[in-house]
Amino acid sequence: MKLLELSLIGFFIATLCHQGVAPAIAQDERFYRQLFDGSFSRLQDKDFVFKYEFTSPEYMIDLNRDGIVDSFQTVKKDGVDFIRIMDANGNTKFEASLEAKGKGSGIFKAHLLGVSKTADVLILHYYEGDTDEAVYEGSARIYVITIENRDLKKISMTKGPHFFHERESADEHYSKYWNRRFVVNTIDYNSDGVKEISVSFNKIHRILTYSGGGVWTLH
Repeated sequence: MKLLELSLIGFFIATLCHQGVAPAIAQDERFYRQLFDGSFSRLQDKDFVFKYEFTSPEYMIDLNRDGIVDSFQTVKKDGVDFIRIMDANGNTKFEASLEAKGKGSGIFKAHLLGVSKTADVLILHYYEGDTDEAVYEGSARIYVITIENRDLKKISMTKGPHFFHERESADEHYSKYWNRRFVVNTIDYNSDGVKEISVSFNKIHRILTYSGGGVWTLH
């Protein structure tokens, strides 16, 4: 998984530095204009056609534990981040967008874990991007992709809590900086055979509990 993490970071950086992504900054700007003018909702339209698409290499991993290697990709379409999951034959079984807040967004880490006898999760660590106008702010959160009954036709994605938040405000009279890095764990707190996902920092704890069918609840 360390190699996978490094590869994702490499794609994350390459996406920012690639000569074709001098369009990338323009894509980000176009994305934020869409947020404000309401046209972002068109991205959910099946007939919507993206102009630019950048894909990472396929990361090979046995997602449904059947002994046959599947794969996933991180994708940028017109500055919008996506996760794409494919079966052993390269057929897309699942694709979903992630919500950015600023420039430089991207998936940079992924972990495949079993949370019960019937459910596996791919935990994505997603940097939402940063803004640097009057206040500099950057954040990252987890997304949980659930594979129920080891069936790639039964995949769902849940938006999880933040595990990183950085903020700095500065003016001529007052300056403040803080940085919070949370720890992400999977623990069976109530010993029922189903692991919870814990995101914690000092005395702050956010817990995701699983009730089956791809449904997670944040506490």
